[in-house]
Amino acid sequence: MDAGEITRIRDQFHGGQWPQFLERLDINGLRGWQGQAIQFKFPVVAIVGENGAGKSTVLKVAATAYEKSEESGYYPSDFFLDTHWDTLEGIELGYQIRLGDQVQGFKIRKPTKRWSFPERRYKRRVFWFDVARTLPLDATAGYARVARLAAGEISTEALSNEFRSHLSYILGREYQNARFAAPDVNVNRAVGLLQREYGEISQFHQGAGEDTSLDLMRALQEVPNNSLVIIDEVEASLHPKAQRRLINFLIKLSRLRRLQIIVSTHSPYVLEELPAEARILLLPTADGPSVLYGASPEFALTKLDEIVHPEAFVYVEDRSAEIWVREILVCHPDGAVVMSRIKISPVGPANVVAMMGKLAEEGKLPQAGIGVLDGDQQEAQGCIKLPGEDAPERVVFLGLRDNNWAGLHERFGVGAGDLHTYLEDALLSPDFHRWPSLVGDRILKSATSVWEIMVTEWCRVCLTDDGRDLFVHAIKRALPD
Repeated sequence: MDAGEITRIRDQFHGGQWPQFLERLDINGLRGWQGQAIQFKFPVVAIVGENGAGKSTVLKVAATAYEKSEESGYYPSDFFLDTHWDTLEGIELGYQIRLGDQVQGFKIRKPTKRWSFPERRYKRRVFWFDVARTLPLDATAGYARVARLAAGEISTEALSNEFRSHLSYILGREYQNARFAAPDVNVNRAVGLLQREYGEISQFHQGAGEDTSLDLMRALQEVPNNSLVIIDEVEASLHPKAQRRLINFLIKLSRLRRLQIIVSTHSPYVLEELPAEARILLLPTADGPSVLYGASPEFALTKLDEIVHPEAFVYVEDRSAEIWVREILVCHPDGAVVMSRIKISPVGPANVVAMMGKLAEEGKLPQAGIGVLDGDQQEAQGCIKLPGEDAPERVVFLGLRDNNWAGLHERFGVGAGDLHTYLEDALLSPDFHRWPSLVGDRILKSATSVWEIMVTEWCRVCLTDDGRDLFVHAIKRALPD
């Protein structure tokens, strides 16, 4: 993740520098949606979820938010049409958009056969890139004839030097030139060509990633300021490094042109390049999709019923909480048995933990589960809290300090005097999340290793039997009978 670029675009976005922005969608009566809302909280947002979770529905509903014009835009009927097998009715789509300092809300409905629109709709350029863009050129309608019969070019259009450089950066290779040629057999069927050190190669023979990315760069260089750009399966045909670079490029392009960009993805590499507020997980339930904001990339792309088959999930915020929960459990006489029946899953910030705990308690998930919130969070349905009334690092560090740092010097293999100095120095930092890494830097251990040792020692000297038993029994109650 490019932290500097993320900070710049976040600051500018919160400063109100996007004059047009789609803030919210409400979807009711369409493909299992029952009034759930999607809020967009960042200029570049990724929708993630398993197949059939509703990602494409969100993208298509977003694409219909603005008035269709000759230049761009879509009607709901472009995406959601009646067929011999499907009758769509009772649909209500709600939108909230920002226009400068004004916020407008409106609805589009399909009570029976016809779509009805508000008296006034708002204009904005909308660009839609679906998965069809990944189809190889030689398999695209009309291009087989071009490949067989073309004997020359009527005209050629070069990709700008700026966007050719972006293409080179994303794919990790230098292109001397990039252009689109109109063949003499059909001027409307332009063929993209890339020039490398060994010569020029057409899209008929380019790699899938080159083919897809070249077309995308050509389209994006023409996108005007303040537009809405929607890309389905943004990672298609790209290797991990190229996926990361493409998302970083889109973030920068969004900032420079004040674009709003919504993508769907199944890729952890895409999600890792985006801040928490830019990740939206759609989780299928019996009552339609549940919408979770800020889910960790690992959780967002892990099916709950694959590879391992625990009897219950324990949802925690992050790896630090996972380690602490595990150490509390193994201190209990039944800990080994409980650990064999559960999976501890870091899912992201407290709101995601709370949502997962609530869904589990209401029986809306495939597996039983319970949420475990940090001690400084509010109580929530379906959740318990870690020991203490403070953040985990503060509870563990300060608890051990009150016990003269217990036996940490023996566990770390560092003299007590030096180690205690390192620990006390770490406490001077106002950022308690960094305390384990600050200690690790001094004793040449990773932050994870430091934290594991410290929570193990905390459980030995600070955790009471009553506190341990209450915590473990709460998790045991989440297990099926």
